[in-house]
Amino acid sequence: MTLPEEFSTYTSKLFGEKLWTTFLRGMQEQPPVSVRLNPFKYDAATMPLPSDEDGMVEWCPEGRYLQARPQFTLDPLLHAGAYYVQEAASMYVTEVVRRFADLSAPLRVLDLCAAPGGKSTAVRGVLPEGSLLMSNEPMRPRANILMENVQKFGHPDVIVTNNYAIDYQRSGLKFDVIIADVPCSGEGMFRKDEGAVGEWSTANVRKCAALQREIITDIMPCLRDGGLLIYSTCTFNAHEDEENVDFIVDTWEMDKLDMRHFIPGETRTEGLFMAALRKPGSGNPVMSASAGKKKDKKAKKGKQSKSSAVQGAKTVSSWLAADENFDVAMLGGRVVGVGKAWRNVFDTSLDKLRVIHAGVELGEQKGKDIVPSESLALSMSLNHDAFPVADVDLDTALSYLRREPVTLPGSMPLGYVLVSYKGLPLGFVKNLGNRTNNLFPQEWRIRNK
Repeated sequence: MTLPEEFSTYTSKLFGEKLWTTFLRGMQEQPPVSVRLNPFKYDAATMPLPSDEDGMVEWCPEGRYLQARPQFTLDPLLHAGAYYVQEAASMYVTEVVRRFADLSAPLRVLDLCAAPGGKSTAVRGVLPEGSLLMSNEPMRPRANILMENVQKFGHPDVIVTNNYAIDYQRSGLKFDVIIADVPCSGEGMFRKDEGAVGEWSTANVRKCAALQREIITDIMPCLRDGGLLIYSTCTFNAHEDEENVDFIVDTWEMDKLDMRHFIPGETRTEGLFMAALRKPGSGNPVMSASAGKKKDKKAKKGKQSKSSAVQGAKTVSSWLAADENFDVAMLGGRVVGVGKAWRNVFDTSLDKLRVIHAGVELGEQKGKDIVPSESLALSMSLNHDAFPVADVDLDTALSYLRREPVTLPGSMPLGYVLVSYKGLPLGFVKNLGNRTNNLFPQEWRIRNK
């Protein structure tokens, strides 16, 4: 790999001779392979990883290095959400949250530039129960990928949006923690993505640094007093990293809590920079502060009454475990279950933001029938007694994930059947007796043979 000359000149001086030599050596090595286990789904006793483990990621108890890169697409456990393929440095966000967020009470967290969903699902795994994560991505194609990965992770207390930072500022929503993994020049991805090398330029570094400041300026009003900002990039240069942290500190009088670079060769990672900063002041977690507030009368008359009249609400609510904790509402043409504890945030988001997923998508009305959703199958809140279950072998699971017809045991009743692999749900089929309709989402199907 030939690095851009201007990059080498600047970065070698920034790193110093010893670290630069370590970095160059690391760039010649094979990128490490790492996964993060889903604490709500993964069972080591029954769910083997697709490659032998090669140690734990030291800053993330759920992280594992693998000895080789398997063909992840052909492992049904990946699609069921048992684990997530994630670069090890990105898992450091869990260490930052554990160290600097107050985990003694439910929190409201925003992951501002969240696709494809690694940091969002990592953070959701360490937040106290009762917390709400809002996971946002401005680019719609990437937001669709984020939505898929959030649903596979399976936690019901997540809202996914497709907005810009300024939209959040206008919404008036406040957060205890904001994660801003901002768009950057991508220097930390050079080893894995040679396209990033070709796209690099000093002009793009300057452009990214300015955009990052704009994003932070737009979102900062949404961080409550005393709240935690996690700022990160996948790049090395000081313009996008330390200088922007100094800009944040100086502009909003933030306290600098932690700042770390991950550099190939020095750590078993790709390149990443992450900083934790505290906004001055103090305040109660916004989930507890907003829980006691009375809902706006207009909202109550409008959206609340509308949701209570959702056709088939009683039936679909029985598909949820602990259904008393959910309101049944509509999102577009889909029936969703949203947590009662954050119903007011859902209503505000519907009014002010572009919501593409919330809570648990229960199903879609088709004539007099409600077809159960893939999101329901993958959710931790699925009532496993609501549907008959067919636990299938590897070949049948892969056929299901390719959206091919699958054969069920003759003892299976007619109607909707939950297909699972090693005890983890994959999705639904409709058993018609002589055949089945595969309900796995067309846009998610795998094409590998």
